[in-house]
Amino acid sequence: MRSFEASDPRCPPTSNAWPENPAWKFVAVGLGNDVPFWTEFLRALAEIDPDMAVNIEHEDATYSQTEGLALAAKNLHSAASAV
Repeated sequence: MRSFEASDPRCPPTSNAWPENPAWKFVAVGLGNDVPFWTEFLRALAEIDPDMAVNIEHEDATYSQTEGLALAAKNLHSAASAV
């Protein structure tokens, strides 16, 4: 991989803020797709590997780290109990 100095015009731009009108938004688990979707998702994973770990990546800017994680965990727990 090539590396460039930040002042080099070939260096890709970076951003530390979300665009005003993004093409998509990251939402907590259960808000973009409902619990029945996640139930089927977990069921499919269990068919492949019943011991597979499922990790939550929280990037929903609407919720704090704790709130978003709690919401995602609640929705995944509901989905897992229906598998």
